[in-house]
Amino acid sequence: MVRRWGVSKNEERHFSPLTCSRGSRRTLCIAAVPERPCVLESGRSCPGQAAAEVLLSAPTVEPSELKLLGFRLHPMTAEEVIAQIGAAVTDRRRLVMANLNVHGMAMMYESAGMARLLFQPDCQVMIDGMPVLFLANLLNRAGLGREKRTTSLDFYDDLFARGRANGWQFAYIGSRPEVLESGIEILRERFPDLKIEGRDGYFDFRDFTPGSRNMDIVDWLRDLSPDVVIVGMGMPRQEEWIEYVQHQIDARVFLPTGAYLDYQVGVQATPPRWLGRYGLEWAYRFMRSPYRLGFRYFIEPVILTWRILKHRPLANGQSLSKGTRGSEQTWLSL
Repeated sequence: MVRRWGVSKNEERHFSPLTCSRGSRRTLCIAAVPERPCVLESGRSCPGQAAAEVLLSAPTVEPSELKLLGFRLHPMTAEEVIAQIGAAVTDRRRLVMANLNVHGMAMMYESAGMARLLFQPDCQVMIDGMPVLFLANLLNRAGLGREKRTTSLDFYDDLFARGRANGWQFAYIGSRPEVLESGIEILRERFPDLKIEGRDGYFDFRDFTPGSRNMDIVDWLRDLSPDVVIVGMGMPRQEEWIEYVQHQIDARVFLPTGAYLDYQVGVQATPPRWLGRYGLEWAYRFMRSPYRLGFRYFIEPVILTWRILKHRPLANGQSLSKGTRGSEQTWLSL
């Protein structure tokens, strides 16, 4: 529960708290933003907006890094992720807020660009999968709670609300043209005055010749100078594109996000959020798309395990730490 600087319970009705879903549970985010300027019953001005500004300008501690089987992870709650993004926007510094699940680990053996990106010093890596969190607790004895598993579906609403309140400029790259158009319209309806523009993801992201669709998007982003660039083109394409263009664009935060707009528009069914807390979201997705996801959920983890056991290097040539062979530490380091 957030302390609201002495605001009484009767005065709380003047606030529109930012919330994030955890199934049926609703948790209050870091700041409460007033629906409109108002005077409280005590005669004081509503402090919600000031509270949000104070929290965004307050020093933000960078998350601790954990290495699981050599992969970098930065366990964070949804609120902590938003705080990191807000600090990067405020300080005008580069931040890549990536995510990693079992599929992502497997892709790092296939994609050199993704492997390089996720090992950058200015890249923080959220845990986007309960199997990864379970492994960290089992092998690293990390003691992570379920709230440290963070996905876009669980915190983007609060991110957009925070960005709208503080005037952030968002750019969205990805999805089919019709999905992008509908998704942007839905977000603008849900978050009036949200500053968001988009371009679809159907282009050759390796083509940097003048006049190419890719260069048109890069030039557009240079002119827009967004605070947050959300890239929804699927792993590893979205990470590879970010790795290619990150130093060509004056943007503060890059967010690879997968099929976020597809869920918003309804192209893909959104799994019940409580399933994610128990590591069962994959089963829901598999039942709806067994042919598309069968390899990812049943074959890919076997190949990944074999590569880890054989100490195979990642696609960029980087070797993962083998650690100490023992009952408590197996290829692990903290």
